[in-house]
Amino acid sequence: MRISRVAAIVKKEVRELLRDPISLLTLFLVPVSMMLVFGFGLKLDVKKVPFAVLDQDNSRLSREVTWQFVSNREYFTFKGSVASYSDADKLLNSGKVMLVLVFPPKFEKEALEKKRAEFQALIDGTFPYRAEVVKSYVEAAVAAFNLSRSHSSLPVEVKPRYWFNESLNQDRVVAVGTLAVVLMISPAVFAALLIVKEKESGSIYNAYTAPITKGEFLVGKLLAGFSISIPNALICLGMVLFIFGVYPKGSLFLLVVGTLLYLFVATAFGLFMSNFFNSQAAAFIGTTVLTIVPSILYSGYLTPLFSMGESAVVTSHLVPAFYYLKFLKGVFFKGVGLSRLWPQLSALLAAFSILFGATYLTFKKRER
Repeated sequence: MRISRVAAIVKKEVRELLRDPISLLTLFLVPVSMMLVFGFGLKLDVKKVPFAVLDQDNSRLSREVTWQFVSNREYFTFKGSVASYSDADKLLNSGKVMLVLVFPPKFEKEALEKKRAEFQALIDGTFPYRAEVVKSYVEAAVAAFNLSRSHSSLPVEVKPRYWFNESLNQDRVVAVGTLAVVLMISPAVFAALLIVKEKESGSIYNAYTAPITKGEFLVGKLLAGFSISIPNALICLGMVLFIFGVYPKGSLFLLVVGTLLYLFVATAFGLFMSNFFNSQAAAFIGTTVLTIVPSILYSGYLTPLFSMGESAVVTSHLVPAFYYLKFLKGVFFKGVGLSRLWPQLSALLAAFSILFGATYLTFKKRER
């Protein structure tokens, strides 16, 4: 393999990109847009739950319980009172509220006579996950109210402490997860187009007849895609650090090394996909779908591994984004070093070897 031939391919691709302002703008604008849209638009936290109250008792106790919810402005937002079940149903159907507290007649009287009273919480179950979270908020608010009225202290008290993400800020997790998704999509799509555009224009025949080996051609394309993806990665990392305010607790050097390895994996995947497409439109759509769907669904970005089914767990271990996201969480949130992260780096290295090897075997170079 001649280094000069490989370098010539890299220079050619970089020059062609610099001469095409539309491609250059698209290359950098799409990842930045995805970081902003997913980072700020995807909210997993359930806060400021809009709720209304149907108080058929109008007693002091019902008002005190209502105030327990109204005063907790971090998790609840009071939207007003309603006069009937039909009004409550209209609010739930319109989506203006997600929760309606219903206090029955004689609510306070039953509490005084029976030492126990019940009220109803109507929860919008359209989003099951959020409904379960809202239910837990309601139960916690009621428990806090009961505790505040108790005259005896409890013998056992738990003081939870969260490790790694002490404030339970989901925005930090989303920003880091989005980084893993974006850095899989952008380099893969760009690398796939590097070869497919030559197929579409017919210039691929120059490579077929040139005195260049298949390995030199593919390595040149690989390094070109990798080199052009580095500024993208730096921009996205900068956004995570300075826009979303997520700083790594671990080694910055290790973060850079792992990210560069991940770029090689994504670029190799794009080159592999280019063997199956002959038009840029098909390559763009196909590569995008085959990167974004697994990276979001099976990487642990939205759903933790323990919540997946057996088949999904197996699929997750075939997705490079799964290992890179695990690596990112270790560096950003846990502050662990190479002794804990080498399995993820080894998996990424194995993924690169398999993908580039498969690309080499499936790429057909015509003889002179």
